[in-house]
Amino acid sequence: MPNPLKCYIKVVGNKIVESIFQEAEPLEGMPVAHVNSTLYGGGVAEILHSLVYLMNDAGIEAEWRVIKGNQDFFNVTKSFHNALQGEAVQFTERMKRTYLKTNKEFAKITHLEHYDCVVVHDPQPAACINYFEKMQPWIWRCHIDLSKPNRKVYDFLKQFIVKYDHAIISNKKFLCPLPGRCSIIYPSIDPLSPKNKELSEKQIEKQLRGHSIDMDKPIVAQISRFDKWKDPLGVLKAFEIVRKRFDCKLVLLGNLADDDPEGEIIYNQVVKEAEKLKDVHVILEYNDLLVNALQRASSVVLQKSIKEGFGLTVAEALWKKTPVIGGNTGGIPLQIINGKTGFVVSSIEECAKRMLFLLRNPKKAKEMGKAGHEHVKKHFLITRHLLDYIRLIKSLVL
Repeated sequence: MPNPLKCYIKVVGNKIVESIFQEAEPLEGMPVAHVNSTLYGGGVAEILHSLVYLMNDAGIEAEWRVIKGNQDFFNVTKSFHNALQGEAVQFTERMKRTYLKTNKEFAKITHLEHYDCVVVHDPQPAACINYFEKMQPWIWRCHIDLSKPNRKVYDFLKQFIVKYDHAIISNKKFLCPLPGRCSIIYPSIDPLSPKNKELSEKQIEKQLRGHSIDMDKPIVAQISRFDKWKDPLGVLKAFEIVRKRFDCKLVLLGNLADDDPEGEIIYNQVVKEAEKLKDVHVILEYNDLLVNALQRASSVVLQKSIKEGFGLTVAEALWKKTPVIGGNTGGIPLQIINGKTGFVVSSIEECAKRMLFLLRNPKKAKEMGKAGHEHVKKHFLITRHLLDYIRLIKSLVL
C-alpha cells in the first residue's frame, strides 16, 4: 500500500504537502474515476497505484476502473498504440468493430455516470464516452508520443476524443487533441514506493546476487517493458561495441504488460540475440525491489527508446543518482539535461560512445547522477503530479 501524504514531508517539505491538502479541500468527498487498461505493467498503472491512493488521502473519493477485453481487443489497441506513435498499420473495419464492441460492453458495467469527474487514460477505453449521457467533466489523458500520429487511426479516435472536456499530454511537442482545452502534465515517480525508496548496500547485494548478477565489474542496465519502441535490440548492439573496449556487463530487466500482446515476441527476440554475447543478463520479472537495486548498482542506466511518451525509468534512475543515456525522443529530453544529468542520443554508435565516456569517467558520472536527483526532485515527483490533477479538476468542476 502507498504511503499517506504526510510521509512525503521528509522528501519534499511541509509546505508542499500542506498546499495539497489546502487545494484539495473544495473537492472533499467528490467521487472521481480513473479508467485505464491494466492493473500491472507499464508506467500508467504504476502512477495510478500511488495517485489514486493519495487523492483519497487528500479527501477526494478517487476510484480506479480497468477496461476488460479479450486478446483480439488488445491486439487492436496495441496496433492503435503503434499507429499513434507513427507506425504504418493495417486499419480495418473489423478492428473498429472489435474496439467499439469492447468499449460498449465495458460502459454497460462501469457506471461512470456516478462520478463527478472521469479521467480516461490512453486509447484503450477512450470510446467508452460514446455510451454515456455525459453530465460531468471527462478528461482524456494520453501517455503516448503523439508527435507524428498515423492520421487514419488518429482521425478515427478523434471522434471520441472531441467529446471530452479536456485533454492531458506529456510534452508540448505532441499534437494537442483538444486545442484550447489541453494541458501539459508531466508523469511522475513515487519516491517512497518499493521501486524508489532508499536501500542499504546489503539489500542491493541481496537482490542482485539472488538473480545471479555479480558486482565484480561495472553494470550497464536498461529496465523497461520488452517493447520494440524501447529498442532493446539496439541496446545489445551498443553494448557489443562497448564490451570490446571496456570490461562491463549488461542487464536487460523487464516485464510484460497485460495489454501488450507483442511483448513476448520482443522478449524472445532479445533472449536469442543476447545468447550470442558475453556478460549479458536478460531477466523477465515484475520485481520493484530488483529494479530499485539494479538502478542503484548500475554505473549507467539506458533508456534507448525510439518513441516514448515519457519514459519514467529515466526519472527512477536519476532519483537514485545514476546517470542515464536515453533516446532523443518524447519526454526523455525533459528528464535528461544533456551533458548534465546524462546524455540524449540518436544512434547506436552515439549510445556506445556515451556509455564508454561514463564508464571511463566515474567521477563525472557521479556528478551527473547528483544533478539528476535534484532535477527529478524539483519536477517529477508524485506530489507535484497530484497537485496538478487537483488544480485541473477544480478548474473543471467548480
